[in-house]
Amino acid sequence: MILEKIRQLYPKLTKSQKRLADYIAVSYQEAAFMTASRLARSLLVNEATVIRFAQRLGYPGYPELVHDIQEIVQDELRTRAREESSASGQETLLTALQRELEALQRAVGRITPEMAQQVSDVMGSAERVLVVGEGISGALASVMCGSLRALGIPAENPGADALSLAVALDGIAPGSVVIGISATDESWEVANALRYACDSGAHTLALAWSPIAPAAQSAELAICCPASELRAPSVAVITTLMDALVQTVAAQRAEALQERSQRLNQLRDYLVARRAR
Repeated sequence: MILEKIRQLYPKLTKSQKRLADYIAVSYQEAAFMTASRLARSLLVNEATVIRFAQRLGYPGYPELVHDIQEIVQDELRTRAREESSASGQETLLTALQRELEALQRAVGRITPEMAQQVSDVMGSAERVLVVGEGISGALASVMCGSLRALGIPAENPGADALSLAVALDGIAPGSVVIGISATDESWEVANALRYACDSGAHTLALAWSPIAPAAQSAELAICCPASELRAPSVAVITTLMDALVQTVAAQRAEALQERSQRLNQLRDYLVARRAR
């Protein structure tokens, strides 16, 4: 997937190559129909730079790169055709829900089996989890943190300010997982928290609106949910991915969860009985 390749290699790109990466990540619908020379003229770079950029991403040349972009666009065009054939020309709750379902399908289609396994392994072995985000992403992070706590996992949701993150990251070590939620542009503090956790040996995961989002660039693993047609990033998609991660952990710890549920029921009965007396 070209967007994942861009995310992984972005820090190592030259300034001109980053300009190309930025354009493709945000405007891949337009880039899909551009020749190498036209793309070069549009971004004021040399055609040779475009070709070297394609090769830097691991493609034999520009035609192979643009083919990958075209596959993404064709998938979105098929989705749009289905939406238009079922829509009455008026925005309704059902059409909005259908659009969210299609956006989720696109996001899932961009997750390779290898990445899915890596994410499962990281979440399944987590001894401590920090879930961070700013603004609306902070609210989403709080929800995910609460869901993980319900599974008995030591999870924290520190504030996105530098001091709160510093306190939470103090003593971070291998075995810990830091998850960054980035539904919209986030502060550099969140991205730097992910980078610090990586440098300290902890696993990091970003759920981000774009492969060039600071959180996605700073994390070891990133699941990206790019919006199409300049729509706002779908909070529903990121929320669903969050829940899928929680369900993955729950399935991996099914036996421990059953034992914990029994303990909690016994404790609840004790507390109710003591109150009744």
